[in-house]
Amino acid sequence: MLLKKTIGILIILANIGGIGFLIFLLVMALKEKFFSKEHSEDALDMTSAEKPHPKIANNDIVPDEDDLLKDMDLSDLDNLNLDDFD
Repeated sequence: MLLKKTIGILIILANIGGIGFLIFLLVMALKEKFFSKEHSEDALDMTSAEKPHPKIANNDIVPDEDDLLKDMDLSDLDNLNLDDFD
């Protein structure tokens, strides 16, 4: 009986500690979001003319010279038995 109550108390304390840690993380995230000096300076320095450029300039994500399928040797697939995959 004493062991059961002790384990129960330890579980409750661990749960309270976990909830406290989550509240601590939430407070730190909100503090950094609303009270950081870098955030307020960035907002003042950023004008509508100074927008960051996108990293991908066009929709050609894989250039033609890096296309791996054009140099692939498909002669190995000729003797492939597809009945093995049933």
